Amino acid sequence: MNTYRTLNQAIGVARTLSAQDRTVVVYRTSDERYVTASPKDRVAGTIEGVYRNGYAVRTVLTRG
Repeated sequence: MNTYRTLNQAIGVARTLSAQDRTVVVYRTSDERYVTASPKDRVAGTIEGVYRNGYAVRTVLTRG
């Protein structure tokens, strides 16, 4: 898990990491930071997106 100051930073990292055949979750913490995590990690915030193969994927976890 890594923490970023902006959502755009976290999304950029998530897209890059997920292109390596991984799934990456981006969530927002209570102190307005953004975290990239593995699906196996405990999420302590609001999920902003899930990324797989370099793209955002819709899941039951994502909003919008």
